[in-house]
Amino acid sequence: MVDQGSARSAWPLTQRQYDCLQLFADRRSAKEIGLELGISHHAVEKHLLACRERLGVQTSVDAARLVFGGSTAPTARPYYDIAEVQEAELSCQSDPAPQPHRGLGGTTTEVAPINRFGAMSTLLLILAVAVGSILAVAAIIAAAEGANQLGRTLLS
Repeated sequence: MVDQGSARSAWPLTQRQYDCLQLFADRRSAKEIGLELGISHHAVEKHLLACRERLGVQTSVDAARLVFGGSTAPTARPYYDIAEVQEAELSCQSDPAPQPHRGLGGTTTEVAPINRFGAMSTLLLILAVAVGSILAVAAIIAAAEGANQLGRTLLS
């Protein structure tokens, strides 16, 4: 990044923190910022945290607004297409049904949802299986004890 000189010196930020915040203000992800600056996305997140702490704000968006000014409107395109968001919202509202899934070979297959039951139904099913398992083990133990007693009776 090019040194911004007086613009950066007005804020108690290091050059790296300023660069991370500037790229964040340009709507770049931590991974994109890290690639451009040659650091990890974890380091980017730490620099943004340091910016927030030094500037006394809660979010990186607030820090960027404070340093670079601007409104609450996005300054660049969002990371997603609005149609993707609407499609995702619609899929969350509909009944679970098999969704197409692209496999490794590029073929599309139908994948059924993992769980068609609600949380309470799932818990009741787990409870029923647990109680049934306990009863089955108890029956096996009782049968083994009965066989043992029968064997003692026949041998004596």
